Amino acid sequence: MKNPIESIQQFCLIRLEILKTRELRLHKEIEDCKIQKEFLLQLLKDIGELRTDPNENLISNFIKTVRRNHK
Repeated sequence: MKNPIESIQQFCLIRLEILKTRELRLHKEIEDCKIQKEFLLQLLKDIGELRTDPNENLISNFIKTVRRNHK
């Protein structure tokens, strides 16, 4: 049987490796979200459906645009 210190060390090393893998996956997902967001915002700008102000909420901006186009 391993001594308790070795068991704790092994557990910690395994958990650190799991967290490292998870962190890398999350960074990739965040990067993917940023790319998709940029693409969609640019697409809306290109078709003239969205005028963005960086200080304004995107959803509010979109709702205003839709309302303006339906008048």
